[in-house]
Amino acid sequence: MSASAITNKYSLAAKKAWETIRKKRLEKIKAEYASIEDFFNFNMNIVMMGNYHISYPLVRKSKLAPKEKGGIGKDLSEGWAINFAVGCTHACIFCYADIIHKRVYSNKLGFSGIPWGFYFFKPENIDDAIEKTNWYRWKGKEVLMSSTHDPYLPQLYPIPRKILEHALPAGVKFCIQTRSTLVLKDLDLLSKYKNQIRLQVSIATMDENFRRKIEPRVSPTKARLRIIQEAKKYGIDVGVIIAPIFPPVKLRPNLYEDLENIITALSEIKPDHIFGEMLHARGSNLTMIEAIIGETLTWKDIIKWDLKIEKMFYKLLSKYNLHGIYWREHYSKFNKQLSLKIESYLE
Repeated sequence: MSASAITNKYSLAAKKAWETIRKKRLEKIKAEYASIEDFFNFNMNIVMMGNYHISYPLVRKSKLAPKEKGGIGKDLSEGWAINFAVGCTHACIFCYADIIHKRVYSNKLGFSGIPWGFYFFKPENIDDAIEKTNWYRWKGKEVLMSSTHDPYLPQLYPIPRKILEHALPAGVKFCIQTRSTLVLKDLDLLSKYKNQIRLQVSIATMDENFRRKIEPRVSPTKARLRIIQEAKKYGIDVGVIIAPIFPPVKLRPNLYEDLENIITALSEIKPDHIFGEMLHARGSNLTMIEAIIGETLTWKDIIKWDLKIEKMFYKLLSKYNLHGIYWREHYSKFNKQLSLKIESYLE
């Protein structure tokens, strides 16, 4: 048997094995819900709530930083992050933080069989942890709030403000990343320390029907744009991450039009920072997406569309006289050879 025949044989076997795994994951996810419609239920009574003991210091190392600061190439911190919840009630179907929480906390807190968005634990000793964190240790450093949950969830407020009230006078800088309009309650505090603040929101789509499917408990897109508008009035440094950018799907077939609608809205606000990134394939999130939107997205879809979306992103920014950075999802996995191969395919 030739080398190419052997390669094809193993490729087909791997593909078949992956399809079997995907099917089992899909069946498991559907079985975990009494009904898939539970996912869009705003009643928090169906969410497993609890408390946990958080350790201090609250600031921990993070890879969501530029490469020169030891990170993976994202401009979201100087290598530090603060998280103060287990789970997230936004229940975004594309989020891959579920695998992080379950790896660290599921056995201890007992939510191993519960889907993302249906478990949530807040720290019972947060005041003590805030007091015992030596905030001066991070003076002049930018810390991301937060990397595994939204810091401004209704169930968490006013914890983020308490943290900021202790950390900002100590000289800590923050990149606050949120999808929640509750951050508007703290614009008075943020503006007082505006030289230490970067406030950013994430926007995935301008299509409200699609948004309700992928971000079932998140503020509408227009409400998030208002966060940036209001913060700019206070002189706060603001940014938008256009993410996750989905490839064309039946619920939102015209990707370019949707992306242009986002860029058009941003051209009126003119945020200080604009970032863009493709949908990530992590853990079981692609299977969750299939269960909710009824359409399969594969790892190959993500690879193929990453560079296409990057080109659309820069083309639209140029058209509307904006500047931004696209974080290519597969820059580290496929390197130059595959990038060149895909780019030649796209010509």
